[in-house]
Amino acid sequence: MADELVFLTGNSPMLVLSAVLGLLVVLIIFVAGQKRDGDDKETNETEADKQTARKENRAVPKRKKVQEKKRDIKTQYLHPWLMTTLKGHSGNILDLDFNVNGKFLATSADDRVILLWCLKNLAQKEHKSVRVNVEYDHATRVRWSPDSRAIVLASALGNAVQVYRVGRREDGSPGNVEPLLTFKAAHQAELVNVGIACNGHFIMSISKDTTLCVWSLKGDLLATLDTHHMNNYYGCVSPCGRFVASSGFTPDVKVWEVCFSKTGEFKEVKRAFELKGHTSGVFSFAFSNDSTRMASVSRDGTWKLWDCNIEYQKGQEPYLLTTGEFPCTTPSCLALSPDGRTVAIANEEDIHVFCGRTGSLNVKFEQVHSEPIVNLQFSPNGSYLAAAVGKHVLVFHNVPGFQNTIGDLEERKKNATNQSIRDRLQLQIDEARSALKSLQLKDS
Repeated sequence: MADELVFLTGNSPMLVLSAVLGLLVVLIIFVAGQKRDGDDKETNETEADKQTARKENRAVPKRKKVQEKKRDIKTQYLHPWLMTTLKGHSGNILDLDFNVNGKFLATSADDRVILLWCLKNLAQKEHKSVRVNVEYDHATRVRWSPDSRAIVLASALGNAVQVYRVGRREDGSPGNVEPLLTFKAAHQAELVNVGIACNGHFIMSISKDTTLCVWSLKGDLLATLDTHHMNNYYGCVSPCGRFVASSGFTPDVKVWEVCFSKTGEFKEVKRAFELKGHTSGVFSFAFSNDSTRMASVSRDGTWKLWDCNIEYQKGQEPYLLTTGEFPCTTPSCLALSPDGRTVAIANEEDIHVFCGRTGSLNVKFEQVHSEPIVNLQFSPNGSYLAAAVGKHVLVFHNVPGFQNTIGDLEERKKNATNQSIRDRLQLQIDEARSALKSLQLKDS
């Protein structure tokens, strides 16, 4: 018994050490298990968070696409008189211009591109165009040459007049377009407009200060005028090719005659006449196709139609035909139909169309786009009204033009004393009504 007691007492330290080591192993296993459970829990939570985030990320683009789609739908203007919408630019359009026979339309935009549209099948949804890249710059203004074999443009960064040659395809449509000439710098301020005479005698450029320049087709500076407007708002060449005109901060429109000899040599630019009657600055103006009528719109809240078929050499002044109301304090653009019977004015997102004879409002196209309208122009035959707004060109049937033509002809028929004249006027009335009927619209 004593020997057994001695054996147990002698080995007790070994037992204690084994017990302690056993407890440590159990404790380590327990702690490791707890940590693994925590890691698994965190991993599961992280995976759940990632899945939630992925779901949210997938959901966001869907909402954005819906919003963008709604925005696109909102910008699509609809009206019974809207014939078509020309789409092709990636930037905002700055200007447009019909060629002399109305077969082509040129548009310039801040995307450094000019598009030459073929209007042969205007009623179709798809419209062909020729793309013209303006290298390292963009065109703020663009005008067709009389023979449609060139375009004249105002460059934004270069602030200069440029001429591009337009090639022809076998079918007569525009082909290859390439730079031909850049005029020397003559304007200190930003160019407002450019134009070319229908007889090909000269090119005009006008800037925001008071400078108006007349050039030869080769880029030679023929004359420089001071308009004395304080600031120029607008300027253009008359359709007859004889005159240049300007408007600005002062309440008048000034018209000059560009004179050439019988042999075609430049002589001078002399003052012809002025449109007087507004009480504030004139935002814009336009000529009729034969240059016998002019229309103007002013900051004073009115627009006016003038008879300019006068002998200005003898001091005769233009006759005021009509004054209409158009309250506006922001710049507006104006277009006059080729026959001088219809006046269209755009301000911000709205287009107002008036009867030139009575001054009454024919129609108001409201909020045609979210962007402001930058230019208006009637087609050479008067059938359409084109408006440049945003990245698009809206082309309307000129229904008010037909209505105003009918009203004017009927008034003239009442006052006609000769039966042959009445018959001729009635024939023109029937033609206008037939045109409206083809559009399934009435003349009232």
